[in-house]
Amino acid sequence: MTVDTTTTTTPTSSEVYPPIPPYKGRWHPPAALLDAYNHMWIDTDVWALPSEIQYALYPQPTRGPGAQGSYLVVLPPGYTDTDLEGPRYPVLYWLHGGFSCSRHAEWSLRFYYRKMELGKMPPCILIAAQALPKGRWINSYDGARPLGDIMRRDLVAAVDERYRTIRHPSARWLEGHSAGGYGAWNLGLKYPEVFGGALSSLAGSFRTKLADEGREVTYDTYNGSQAFFTANHALTLLERQLEHVKREKTELRLLIGGEDVRLREAHEHMWETLTAWGVEFGKAIVPGAPHTAEDVLGGLNDEGLQFWWDARAKVVEEKEKWL
Repeated sequence: MTVDTTTTTTPTSSEVYPPIPPYKGRWHPPAALLDAYNHMWIDTDVWALPSEIQYALYPQPTRGPGAQGSYLVVLPPGYTDTDLEGPRYPVLYWLHGGFSCSRHAEWSLRFYYRKMELGKMPPCILIAAQALPKGRWINSYDGARPLGDIMRRDLVAAVDERYRTIRHPSARWLEGHSAGGYGAWNLGLKYPEVFGGALSSLAGSFRTKLADEGREVTYDTYNGSQAFFTANHALTLLERQLEHVKREKTELRLLIGGEDVRLREAHEHMWETLTAWGVEFGKAIVPGAPHTAEDVLGGLNDEGLQFWWDARAKVVEEKEKWL
């Protein structure tokens, strides 16, 4: 794993596909939607997905009998369902941001699929689950919205059953944007026996004070409790898993856009703390990039892909567990 000690990264390749969409600023939903966001387990607005992206439902027994959720999936080039003895692949779980849905991942899924086509990204299965738009990918304080348990139990089980996956923690990778970046590190550090390979955050929400976060996006998850917020912060979880992370050499990275001033201080605190703890990680401040996954990934372009090759090199392929 390479530690990037620079403060900026300038892309060297001009090929970015799909084209990076123009930044339209942060979106604040109307108040009428906020309560509905606690029930959006299924993304239904999927009529116009690109051909490389498929849509599927999966059972969520954690929520009770008959409960379901949805996800988007991209299969690596050459993958066919009929080839039961074909190669197995790592899975990259891509987590959308707050006030958003699984379609927030569409650009990133297409970006990575194109890189796989070009041989620049290790072949893997891409999964973008629909989570609650304000759930932060963790179990809520009262257990009413058990997002963490659904991810580690229900979703992983459904994906492993349906696709030819490498069923080992080292082959389950996480990446997310904003609240999804928070979720990627939270899930990976809280459940290393499930997600143990790579944790990638794109402008993750890593502030340490709950009061600095918007109440409308956090209250139903944390109930206004700083103690619960701190207990679920990436640094709290990392300190608890420090020996494991160093021993297993988990691939870690924290990326942010150069124009993302709102979360810059939180990232500097993360970088400084990880360095002080002797944790290896990658970082980049992408020049000119605002608070979007598209601008961060597209700004890095090919330079950001070695991270996944490093993760692929550490995958443990225990074939006897696939039966």
